[in-house]
Amino acid sequence: MRTSRIMAAVAVAAIAFTSGCGGGDEPKTGATSGKAPASASPSPADAKSVLDKAVKGLNASTYTYRMAIAEGTFSGAIDPAGKQQVKAEGAVGGVKFTIEGIVVGADYFYKSSAAAPGIDPKKWYKLDRSKVTKPEIVGLIEEKDPTGSQTFVGRVGSAKLESPTTVTGTFDLSAGGDLGIDDSAVLAALGEKAKNAPFTATLDDQQRLTALRITVPAYGTVGEQAMTVEYAGHGQPVAVAAPKASDVLPATAAVYALLNR
Repeated sequence: MRTSRIMAAVAVAAIAFTSGCGGGDEPKTGATSGKAPASASPSPADAKSVLDKAVKGLNASTYTYRMAIAEGTFSGAIDPAGKQQVKAEGAVGGVKFTIEGIVVGADYFYKSSAAAPGIDPKKWYKLDRSKVTKPEIVGLIEEKDPTGSQTFVGRVGSAKLESPTTVTGTFDLSAGGDLGIDDSAVLAALGEKAKNAPFTATLDDQQRLTALRITVPAYGTVGEQAMTVEYAGHGQPVAVAAPKASDVLPATAAVYALLNR
């Protein structure tokens, strides 16, 4: 599926690094989900309350995440105390690239593997946030809810507690955003199916969210695809720190030009 801010960041970076066009309009892909054996049938409200508690608990503590989509993967760590780290890995036109970002308090650091005039792929660049006027790439770096978990439950239609650690149901993709589809042509092709995309949420034995899979139904010539997110390290210390001083340069005009494309 397409996610707005995450996919915009990848597309902008890819265009800049490869001098080509961004990826296709296809949704993200992932394996279809399996269901645990059904137990008793709690009400949808009960299932939603379980989900709501799980996602609220996620952003109340530290955690790590890995999101897999067709265009690449996004992984990182979040500390509500003002620290976060992200790494995006993808490919455009057969050219692989990475984008990395670290935020520690008010300090922003940016790095990419792809060389561009005036940019060293081996160095981190310390940013003056006030000089970054476009939200795409810096938004990927500073997003406090990078997987869109906090808006998830509000877009759930049906929900069923399949087991103490598995919730299945339907999700509305049509609202766009990080866990939705923004492409009007894709939404038109999906029709009502866009509002009833199957999902599976997996919890641990403490009912903390550990995995989420949202499946985009097939449409036109595009087969069923999905986005998957894995969560780990709930409440554990995360190793988010500024890069070594010797690896950091002040951001150059070329860096700001890239970030503001």
